[in-house]
Amino acid sequence: MNTQLCASLILTLAMVVLAGCGTPTATSSLNRIDANRTLYESWPLPVQQAVLEQRVIPGMDTEMVHMALGLPDDVTTGANPRSGETEEVWIYRQGGGGGGLGGLRNTTISIGGGGGGVYVGGSRTLGGGGDPRLPAEDYVVWRDGRVIRSTLGPESPGPGATR
Repeated sequence: MNTQLCASLILTLAMVVLAGCGTPTATSSLNRIDANRTLYESWPLPVQQAVLEQRVIPGMDTEMVHMALGLPDDVTTGANPRSGETEEVWIYRQGGGGGGLGGLRNTTISIGGGGGGVYVGGSRTLGGGGDPRLPAEDYVVWRDGRVIRSTLGPESPGPGATR
């Protein structure tokens, strides 16, 4: 196979892979909404909008957050040092896990580039890697089965997004 045809096929394959992974979280959220349409439509409009935008607002219950973000990567429980009340924290790590946050995060695909060939390696340029100074996780804090605060609130750009 000639080099130009090979590079063309690889480029086409890379574009297909990237198109399928472009917005994995948004697609997952829409799939969860479609699978639970009746429940979703029973919620107040601000909750529906937050779920659609993959955001978390105080007062949401577990079903609402599951539909918006999927399952958390980790769950911890403990007493709040200020109030002494028991709180549960759901952790969503950027770059993968239960929420499906970024299929090709921190990946570079290079085709050709002088010497020819294909390189797939680590970088923060493709797949929404974002700023390395940002926290590597988002969280949702619960008390008595309701969200009390989150890094994915109304003002946030969504899970795993560059802020």
